[in-house]
Amino acid sequence: MNVTDTNLCPLCGSPNDCQLCTPNAYKGPCWCARVEIPETLITQVPAEVRNKTCICRECVMQFHRTKPNAAASQRVLPGEFYFEAGLVVFTAEYHRRRGYCCENNCRHCPYPKPMLVSNA
Repeated sequence: MNVTDTNLCPLCGSPNDCQLCTPNAYKGPCWCARVEIPETLITQVPAEVRNKTCICRECVMQFHRTKPNAAASQRVLPGEFYFEAGLVVFTAEYHRRRGYCCENNCRHCPYPKPMLVSNA
């Protein structure tokens, strides 16, 4: 894996889709600035590219999904949900406290949708 390519995740080698690491002139807001990237993952990044490239969204989400007691530690607090048509709807506050987007197209998800890159 080429760890010097800032467009690739230093952990898995997939595109990291980071607006801040891209060589493009436009440096708009990026998904990575709005999620909590666990220190455990950051320490796995080789020292020579740490703070120069981003871990991809899938590696961050996979970590959050598989960390021990993830479900037990994520209690829902009063005011972080409501019921609609018999379903539980989580608020943006809940999603921000959770720290990542689950990509289930949640109504109140505060995280930006992944941008599709055209090769045209």
